[in-house]
Amino acid sequence: MLQRFFAALRAHYGMTVFFLYLGAFGIAFVGTFTLPLISIFMVLLSIFLLVPAVLLGDAIGELSRRTTRPYLRRGVCPQCREQQGPAWEPPVYRCAFCQAAFDPSGDPHEGDDSASRPHGQANLAANDAG
Repeated sequence: MLQRFFAALRAHYGMTVFFLYLGAFGIAFVGTFTLPLISIFMVLLSIFLLVPAVLLGDAIGELSRRTTRPYLRRGVCPQCREQQGPAWEPPVYRCAFCQAAFDPSGDPHEGDDSASRPHGQANLAANDAG
């Protein structure tokens, strides 16, 4: 339960902070015409609150990783809670049921696709087998 909460919070943290800053901009914009002192205060406040927002995001990421690792050690998928047994294949843990992938640190794994390779490089590992 705690792991799912931190995973969801981590997944939506960036957009939440973005919309909070967007709302603060709206208030500051209105305040520009009604009471300029509010706008000046909010600009200074937003600058000083950026560092705590980044640190809070890092703390949420660490809590998410800490709550995910026990599931990976037991061979249970943190996303769908299906028992996997000894299905650990370093360096990525991939669920056979929901196809979720996790790094050993507990981070969700982004797959390696050919779009991320530099132009002109190909994966020739399949051709080397024979």
